[in-house]
Amino acid sequence: MKALEKLFELRCSLDAYEREMGFDKLSEVEKSVLEFVMHSKDANITAITKNQYFLKYSLSTIKRAVGVLLTDNIITATQSSADKRSMILTYNK
Repeated sequence: MKALEKLFELRCSLDAYEREMGFDKLSEVEKSVLEFVMHSKDANITAITKNQYFLKYSLSTIKRAVGVLLTDNIITATQSSADKRSMILTYNK
């Protein structure tokens, strides 16, 4: 029972941080993709889909989340110099 109480406290803290940063209007998958992009040096859609956390999401769901973040100008996509087929996702500070 103590673990569930701690888990709820963590969720409340996370919710407060997301509101402070203005990310509270994003869906859960959009928040997760954004956090992955912020955490990873060379984030791209392939890297997102291969991450264990995102296995529960379809490729179309991840692409849709990336599209929302790009449209809202929260992240940007630039062509990789190593692989012209890949777009590197970065957080707009």
